[in-house]
Amino acid sequence: VRFDVYAGMTQDGRSAEGVTPLAASFSGHGSECQLAQEQQGQQHKTPLWVLKAAQLLGAAAWACFARYINIYFSEIGLTRTQIGILGFTFSINSCIGSFAWGALIDWLGEYKRTLVATQIVGTAAIFLYMVAEVKSSFALVFIVTLISTFMLSTGGPIIDAMCLHVLSEENVTDEAYGDQRLWCAVGWGGMALVAGQLIDTLGTDFMFIGFASIQAVNIGICVTFMPQPKPRSEAQESPSATTDGTTEGSAPKLLSFEVLWFFANLVQYGVSMSLIEGFLAVWLLQDFEGATKLLYGVATVVMCLFEVPVFKYIGRLWKGEGSMTYVLLGCQVMLIIRLYLYTLLPSDMPALVLLVEPLHGICFAAMWAATVEYAKTIAPPGGMARLQSLVNGLYYCMSMGVGSALWGYAVEPEHLGFNSSFYVNAVILAVWAVIWHSGIFLHRRHRRRGREARQAGALAASSAAASLVAPCAQEAVAPSAA
Repeated sequence: VRFDVYAGMTQDGRSAEGVTPLAASFSGHGSECQLAQEQQGQQHKTPLWVLKAAQLLGAAAWACFARYINIYFSEIGLTRTQIGILGFTFSINSCIGSFAWGALIDWLGEYKRTLVATQIVGTAAIFLYMVAEVKSSFALVFIVTLISTFMLSTGGPIIDAMCLHVLSEENVTDEAYGDQRLWCAVGWGGMALVAGQLIDTLGTDFMFIGFASIQAVNIGICVTFMPQPKPRSEAQESPSATTDGTTEGSAPKLLSFEVLWFFANLVQYGVSMSLIEGFLAVWLLQDFEGATKLLYGVATVVMCLFEVPVFKYIGRLWKGEGSMTYVLLGCQVMLIIRLYLYTLLPSDMPALVLLVEPLHGICFAAMWAATVEYAKTIAPPGGMARLQSLVNGLYYCMSMGVGSALWGYAVEPEHLGFNSSFYVNAVILAVWAVIWHSGIFLHRRHRRRGREARQAGALAASSAAASLVAPCAQEAVAPSAA
């Protein structure tokens, strides 16, 4: 009986097509076989709280490190240009690393071993920043940045891909990606406030100790509670169909104008955001009177606080053609307003920055939720980790890296400085928004006209066929009538 039950069941516990489990005809063994089926279906379940913990703890760890590393670089005597170069290196190397690790994960068919191993090695590597010889040499700082960023590049994109994979594979219907991702905002914002106070009190070395401590807890949870799934071949993953009947993730779709144009906007938007993400702390601490690291921590908390409701409810907007485009337009408008408001802040009132930071909820969270959801729809079979690594690489690595290098040079006092850089950034973004949305409009009009032409051609062909059939039918009826 058990042999036939398992032979008639798919891996997720459902009855295979055309096969009826033998246990259905044996009432006395029904409960036993049902229990076996449930145990088999639950064998490789990943608890959703593990996904939330990975988002929360991973973000909390990075809040101790990434948000303050530029301050650390400034304190050990690096110039703004050198900080920009390191930011560029950080981003580009993370891009290469995340895509390489994503390809390995897709090949292995599981996340756990790669995620745990790279996080352990990368966490150990960041302590090299505290070595005196490294602090005194820009070249050594550069080498440490290369090693640590490559190993830690699995943090963001792989966890995002893991969340999407688990929600899809385990058919979770009551929660979405945003319900997992909002815990990243909670962890980042909450720890940024605590880290800012502790760094002010204990010194910048705390950022490394805090990062390692939180990473240890996160890695421990992954090792203990994340199951080791069976590797699955790509042939077992079937792509879903889109509304126009094409297959998601096929090469023509990935290379289509719509997809490439979407990625172009992601890169440009990331370059604009990099001025804020990479240099807001330096701007506050160097260009304002009385600004502290604690104030920057509070500003980060405000940013993350307004991310939470956006991540929670933004999924309700993914309805109908063009919905993501309208969301991205709103993000561009809010970012332009945000950049302009920065230029109005008086240098003796740094706390006013807290009135501007709520716009971050739309500028980042809405944009990122739309990006991740779009990447999920175009991911090829077995390529979820690679696609999430690609979008993470384009935004966090390529665009942030290029932006760090460009703005690191521009914000030097002998060049544009911060206020003029904010102005220039807002103007460039406004011009690009007009170009990008014009391209979307023209492309959709061209596609709509092509679809109408095909429909008209099909209708004409149908009418012609009907006109040929009608005389033949009349000739066939005439002899019968006679």
